[in-house]
Parts: sequence; C-alpha cells; structure tokens
Amino acid sequence: MSVPGIDVSDFQDPVNWSTVASQGINFALIKATEGKSFRADTFRDKWRDAKTAGILRGAYHFFRPNRTGEDQADNFLQALDSAGGLGVDDISPVLDIEVKDGVSSDVIRERCLIWLAKVEAETGRKAIIYTGSSFGKTNLSANAKFADYSLWVAHYITGKPEVPGRWKTCAIWQYTDKGKVKGISGNVDLNWFNGSTDALKAFATGDNSQIRSDSLFDDLLNRGDEGEAVRQVQQLLITKGYDVGPSRADGDFGANTESAVTRFQRDNNLPITGIVDPATLEKLSQ
Repeated sequence: MSVPGIDVSDFQDPVNWSTVASQGINFALIKATEGKSFRADTFRDKWRDAKTAGILRGAYHFFRPNRTGEDQADNFLQALDSAGGLGVDDISPVLDIEVKDGVSSDVIRERCLIWLAKVEAETGRKAIIYTGSSFGKTNLSANAKFADYSLWVAHYITGKPEVPGRWKTCAIWQYTDKGKVKGISGNVDLNWFNGSTDALKAFATGDNSQIRSDSLFDDLLNRGDEGEAVRQVQQLLITKGYDVGPSRADGDFGANTESAVTRFQRDNNLPITGIVDPATLEKLSQ
C-alpha cells in the first residue's frame, strides 16, 4: 500500500499537528536549513510538535551548489542538534538538491557527496536524496554513487512518477505542491511513501528492504485511470450519495469522479487529494 505524508517549511505556519495527524498523515519532512547559514525559523517548533502528534518526522536541507558541501553539512547538523537531535525512530536526514545556482553538474555532484558523507558520519544514518525527476537525470545520474541513497522524487503528474536513471525505484513521491490538508492554511506539498505503514516505520530507522521495487504506487487510482477498479469506486461513491457525473459508473476516472472523490475525502477527514488511496478505499467500503 501507499502511505500519505507531507513536507513543510516556514511557508506553512502555523500547523495544527493534531488535526493533520487525525487525517491519517503518517509522516512529515520538515525544512531545517538552506545553504551555508539559513535556518528555518519554525523548524524547532515543527520538529517538536510533529513528534508530539505521533507523526514520523524527518528534516531536510535545501542545498545551494554555490556553497561548499562541508559548510552546508555543518549548518544542517547544528540546526538539528539545537532542535533536540535525530531520534532513533526519526526519518533519515534529507538532502534537497533541485537548483544549479550557475554551478556545473560536476561540482554539484562533488559538493553533494561531501554533504552526504559528513552527515552520515555524524548521524550514523545514510541520507535520503530529494530531487526532481528531470534534475536528477540531468545532474546526478552521471555518478552511480547517488543511486546508493534512497530517493524522494518530485514529479507533479497523475499516474506514476518518473524515476531518474540509476535509481530503480523511489521511496517517496512528491506528487503535488498544491495539496490541501486540514490544519494547514493554504497549499502544502503532498507525498506518498512507496510501501506499507510497517515499511515506513522500518524505513524511518534506515531499513530500506521493505520499499517496493517491483511496482510504483500501483494501489493508487488517479485521474485518467480506467477499468473495473475505477468502476467499483464509482459505484461506491454513488451508493454513498456522491455524484460522479452523467456517465455514472463507466470505469473512466475523469474530472467528475475526481471531484466526487475530493468531496468524499473532505467529508470524511481524509487528506484531500482526489486520488483513491488505500485509506480512501477502506473508508468508501465501510
């Protein structure tokens, strides 16, 4: 199954973490630092409050290629330490690499690897790489070392994400930056973890063995999907009083079905995605 999560920065403030958790959000990745010296104003509070709400938490660093990897690793590690440090059940540190800042790909790879090595040496945890599907292919894939790190990929499409070359799968898929979650005002990034809740808990402690490698998010029904599974979802929506459009249960996941799913999720305190995930299907089937 796929497990829902969010990622947040200073732009999402305040966050009502208990409300977020009540919707089945299982994990949150929180911006801690950027570049050589920037530290997120709200990181310490988010780091504490997410854990208090029972949400698996992780911290990420936004990498600036025009600064050294060592300086940026120091900034991240100091911010993490000042917020209470990395717990044994926290998600491994994340390196967010998505901009070039006028720096060549060779230098980007070199500086990123320095950051990754230092953070692993200090925390004892192998980091996760966040990148866009295109950026990762263009700027990271030339060095096979990056595929040794778990991938959190950003790809804003319906269907399935594209995994950059070298990686065979991804652990996390950021599929939109315009999500809606109760407890957060405005838009928020939404993510799926590629596995079960038990696999997520194992992943949080550095065990990647349960991440699915044979398929990518095949338990999600998106706009554009067709077939019997879609027809069954449409019928369940109709039974519960949600209008899926004049074609009714035709097995075609179009705009009307997406709208009905969104309304159902809003009414049932689920993350409002318009995507039928295992939690939405379970609630529909009750």
